[in-house]
Amino acid sequence: MSAEPQSGFTLLELLVVLVLLGIIAVLVAPGLGGSLDNAKLKTASRELLAALRVQRSAAITQGKIITLSFVADEPSYRIDGELVVLAAGLSVVYQAAAGTTSDGGLGQDLPDGGNNHLVFYPDGSASGALLQLRLGEGLRYIRIDWLTGAVSVFDSLESPAFVELESR
Repeated sequence: MSAEPQSGFTLLELLVVLVLLGIIAVLVAPGLGGSLDNAKLKTASRELLAALRVQRSAAITQGKIITLSFVADEPSYRIDGELVVLAAGLSVVYQAAAGTTSDGGLGQDLPDGGNNHLVFYPDGSASGALLQLRLGEGLRYIRIDWLTGAVSVFDSLESPAFVELESR
């Protein structure tokens, strides 16, 4: 009887494959962390975008002024005294629209003077603002148009859609 050749891998071949997989994992893993931060940033910006649109709609349908107060140096804001906390690690920088003040153009002293106020009016307009959202290395912008109250999100201030809006 003749012995049949055995098929399979030697221990050395398996070790070489495992070492190569380990090297690939070490090289790829850091890049995945950034992708996770970007995904969290996109989710957080979409959630805030949706919340702002809801508040604008509420101002129109209820026929009243709605004020959102962005807490300085914290990932949170207040609506009617209720604190809404955004994603952990998210940094929000509020910039009032040109020609408005941090009180949202209400012309009154608000109790939390360190905050920046975004106001939605019953006619659909707003005080206007630009919100800069940062998480890790990722950066996104939410623009609230003062005239129409429209809320838009952008990945960059150089994006064609943002530049077109600003040139109007």
